[in-house]
Amino acid sequence: MRNATTQSRRRPNQRPWLLRSDLRLAVVTGLAAGFGLLSPIPYGYYLPMTTATVLSSSYGNALKLGVQRLLGSLMGVLLLIIFSKSLALPLALAIGMALGSTRLLGGMLGLEVGYKVAGNIIVMGWLVHSATETTWGPLRLVWTALGIALSLWASRWIWPSQAIPDLHRQQGRLMQAIAEELSEEASRLNQEGPGSNRSPRRETQRNHLLHQLAAIRLKRQDALLELGLNPEQQPLYLLWGQIDWMCSQTVSVVSGMACLPIPIHGPEPLRQLHHREAEVLQLMEQLLTMLVRDLSTLTQTGHTAFKAACLHKTVTALHQKGEQLNQQLTSTCKALDGDLPSSRLRQLIVRSTLIEQLVVISEGIATMTNASSNASRRKLQQTTSTPNH
Repeated sequence: MRNATTQSRRRPNQRPWLLRSDLRLAVVTGLAAGFGLLSPIPYGYYLPMTTATVLSSSYGNALKLGVQRLLGSLMGVLLLIIFSKSLALPLALAIGMALGSTRLLGGMLGLEVGYKVAGNIIVMGWLVHSATETTWGPLRLVWTALGIALSLWASRWIWPSQAIPDLHRQQGRLMQAIAEELSEEASRLNQEGPGSNRSPRRETQRNHLLHQLAAIRLKRQDALLELGLNPEQQPLYLLWGQIDWMCSQTVSVVSGMACLPIPIHGPEPLRQLHHREAEVLQLMEQLLTMLVRDLSTLTQTGHTAFKAACLHKTVTALHQKGEQLNQQLTSTCKALDGDLPSSRLRQLIVRSTLIEQLVVISEGIATMTNASSNASRRKLQQTTSTPNH
């Protein structure tokens, strides 16, 4: 009975027997095999061989493997023709030099698996297809390129990877959790009477925010593969970097406020200060909620441009509340100087400084809304600009 219970607990964590990517691989490779064998062009069996090795669970991985295999095939065909037709060397020496050249050139090109493909082409072409190597090599290269194109099409349009939508959903959940923490802190600052003790749930929630942030950074590595060979030039790359910075900074503010003692609701200047602090927290909560909504829209539409012009109004209001908070902090410190212990006064300054940090974070959010459009504009200018000669 205990063994049965243990097995039932392990089943949800086990890998399923059949994934959609496995079924996609079987279907696409089968169709490629049928097309290659029925084609009047010889050596069509290299088409399913390519799809079987290139087609993976995501577009990014398929693109990476495809580029490696295409460069390796091109390098192998060129070296095969050069060493077999242009150089009059003994067979053992020529093959050894050709294979050594593949490893040297593969290292210079940064190939991880492509040089192995080149070595296979050299050995097979020299020993098996020596009579037709000048036609076998280019035909294999054509079938390889066609298989890579088919694999990329299948990975993009047949059950594509969900790495990017999953990343957006995780980012949205984290921002929503941060907004809830800010709302709860604002309620504590606005309440009348002595503040209640902090519940242990808030400590657990703060640790949960840190775990969510770490999980997002891991998921981001998978999502970067989906952006292609140069992810740093894509608008989403800039957007994810801004979101990571904003979330990490806001989590630090939340953690810092949670470590401070409960707020004092005593003299009138102190209540006014807490009221100003709560207004900043509420505006930041509103800003995060709007970001979650816009990020959800980005996931549903699939657009790479992140345009949230409506955020600027809230960012401007947040700046105004930040200036008012700074003025209120100065007047409160002057009014309560000597009435509060110096330790309590320092804690008030620390709390207000942490909350004012949210205003600085909002400046990053303002640049976040224009990150993708600016990147797209720069990319367009680079492609359309021509030298004046």
